[in-house]
Amino acid sequence: MKVHTLGPAGTFSHEAAEKIFPGEQIVFAPNFDALFDALEKHPKDVGVVPIENSLHGSIDEILDLLYESKVRIVRTEDLAIKHAFGALDPKNVRKVSSHTQALRQCRKWLKAHYPDAEHLPATSTAAAALLASNDPTIGAIASANVLRSNGLTVQSEDIEGDGNTTRFAVVSVTDLYANEKRMHMTIVLNPTGDRPGLLHALLTPFKVYDISLTRIESRPSGQRFGHYVFYLDFLGSPDQERTKKVLEELSEHAEVTVLGQW
Repeated sequence: MKVHTLGPAGTFSHEAAEKIFPGEQIVFAPNFDALFDALEKHPKDVGVVPIENSLHGSIDEILDLLYESKVRIVRTEDLAIKHAFGALDPKNVRKVSSHTQALRQCRKWLKAHYPDAEHLPATSTAAAALLASNDPTIGAIASANVLRSNGLTVQSEDIEGDGNTTRFAVVSVTDLYANEKRMHMTIVLNPTGDRPGLLHALLTPFKVYDISLTRIESRPSGQRFGHYVFYLDFLGSPDQERTKKVLEELSEHAEVTVLGQW
């Protein structure tokens, strides 16, 4: 089995992949689109991707890719994220590079130490470290080990916000854990119409059948301006009768897509 994750080596996704699948072959993808394409071409492979951060919420790109593809969530793992800042010459930094999520997670530290620096989004924290290793005007946010391995001077560690944790998902076309009991589900609701009280109608079955929602958010559907789909996480299993009832009643108001169990 091959494990696909965001590269290059040293990303937090790489760290999560090694934690979940120790000793397995890791394949690095240049971006998430390429990663999901690879999983669809190789249904027996798995991927490890970030889906939610404790400070800045869901990773929108991953939500969209799950909805657009046949790839599904089959397991999750939470990982504490520790960011550090490094550069060839910290006093000469004019730009700061990292993954967009890392830049957000370290916003307060950047405001205090480099308030005028331009932010350069990178495909990953490891890619940002590589970029900074070739330009003394660029600083990078990544793990301290990755910064040092790229020859950068680590100026500060633990620059993320308090309790910074990312939930990583094991994703695949094939469910490796089909025989295991899992009590979380992720679904997408695409409303079939628009009327006052629609959201209330979508949420009522969860109350009626005593099922706890753990997350709800909306994303543009891409169909037309002002039309949204709703992503929901809840405590339940498709084997439970009450979950079946909820999904059945939801289908009266929306197209229901199950994105996975975990």
